Amino acid sequence: MFKTLEAIYENGVFKPTKKVTIPEHSKKLIISPEKEWVREIKSLLKKVHSRTKKFPSEEIEKDITLASKEKCRG
Repeated sequence: MFKTLEAIYENGVFKPTKKVTIPEHSKKLIISPEKEWVREIKSLLKKVHSRTKKFPSEEIEKDITLASKEKCRG
C-alpha cells in the first residue's frame, strides 16, 4: 500500500508538512517525480482516456478491479 505525503528537504532531512503516524526510525522509500516523468504520465493518461471513452466507466472500473485482484493472488 502506498501513502503520499508532502515533505520539505531542509538541512539534509525530509520534514513532513503535516503530522504523520510512522514508527520512529522506520525506513521509507521516497520517490520524487521528475518533470519529464510527470509529463510522460500525463501524456499516457490522455491516450488512455481517448481510447477508453467509448466504454462505460462501470465496465472499466470492473476490469481494473478484476485485474487488481488477479495481481494480488500472484
